[in-house]
Amino acid sequence: MKRIAVLNVGGDCPGLNSAIRALVRKSAIEDIEVLGVYDGFKGFIEDRVFIMTKEHVSGILERGGTILGSSKFDPTKNPEDFKKLKDNFEKYQITAFVIMSGHTGTSIALKLSEEGMPSVVIPATIDNDLPWTDFSIGFFTALETVTKTLDALHSTASAGHRVIVVEVAGDEAGWLATIGGLTGGADYILIPEIEFNPENLLKNIKKRYDEGKKFSIVVVEEKCPLDEKLKDIKEKLPEGSTPSDIISKYIKEKLPTVECRNVNLGYMQRGGAPVSFDRLIATMFSTAAIEYVKKGKVNVALSLKGFEITDVPFSKELLENKDIEPKIYDMAKIFF
Repeated sequence: MKRIAVLNVGGDCPGLNSAIRALVRKSAIEDIEVLGVYDGFKGFIEDRVFIMTKEHVSGILERGGTILGSSKFDPTKNPEDFKKLKDNFEKYQITAFVIMSGHTGTSIALKLSEEGMPSVVIPATIDNDLPWTDFSIGFFTALETVTKTLDALHSTASAGHRVIVVEVAGDEAGWLATIGGLTGGADYILIPEIEFNPENLLKNIKKRYDEGKKFSIVVVEEKCPLDEKLKDIKEKLPEGSTPSDIISKYIKEKLPTVECRNVNLGYMQRGGAPVSFDRLIATMFSTAAIEYVKKGKVNVALSLKGFEITDVPFSKELLENKDIEPKIYDMAKIFF
C-alpha cells in the first residue's frame, strides 16, 4: 500500500482543512494511506504523526486554519534534523510527501527531492505570488476579507472626513492589494511592482477634497518599497514601523488639516472560514494530488490553469515571484 505524509508548511491560510478533507476521502477510495503530520516538518522529525481516517476530517470543510497546525521549520538547515527526517521517511515507509505551502515548503521540497524523498506540492498561500499557478488556496478568502474591510472603512472615513491608510498582505507581490483595492473601492494603491511617487498621492487626496469627496482610502502592500523622499519620515518613527505607519505620518505632515489614520489587517487575512472558491480549488488540488501519487508521478507542483489542474516539474524557477499583471493595476488606476 502506498502511504503519503501530509504537511502544512509556512503560514496558514483558509482552505487548508478543505484540502486535508479531500486528501483523506480520495485516498480511502484509492487505497492510499494518509499519515497526518502535526506542525509541518518539525512534527515529522519529532514523530508527531498519526494515520488519518474519514472520522478525522468529518465536519472540517468550513473551518479556517488547519487541524494539523503549520510551521516554517526547515529540517535541511541542521544536519541532525535532516538525518532524523531521512530516518523517519524510511521508518514510516513514506511514498511521497504532500506539502501544502507557498515558497517556503516548495524550497524544502526541492532539496528533499535531491535526496530521494519525493513530494507533490499543493499551492497554498494568501499572497498568490507563486509563478506556476493562476491561483493558490487561501487567496480568495483573504481577498474577501480585504474587500469587506474596505467596505466597512468607507463609512467611517466618509463620516469623519478621514484618510485611512490600510496595509494588506502579499509578501513581495501586489495581488491582494491591487485586486482587494479595486473591489473594495480604494482611492490609491501602493504595491512593490509599481514605482511610488508620494507627491502623486498627495495630489490625489487634494483633488478628491476639491471635488467634495472629503475622505480617501489608501491601500499599501506590506513590503512596498518607499521613495527616498520618505526617508526622513521613517527616521522619525520607532524601529519596526510599517509602510502604512510611514505613509500615514507623511500625509499628516504634508496635509496637517486632514485627519489620517492607518489600519494593518495583519492576521485577519489568514483567518476565517474559506469562501466557496477556495473550498473548490482545495478539493481539486487534493484529489489530483492523490491521482499523481497513485500513478507514481511525483516531484511536481500542482497548478490551476483555468479550471484544469496541471503540473510543473520541480526546478528553481518555482521559487521565483509572480508579480501582479500590469493590466489589472491599470484597471484599478481608472478609479484613482
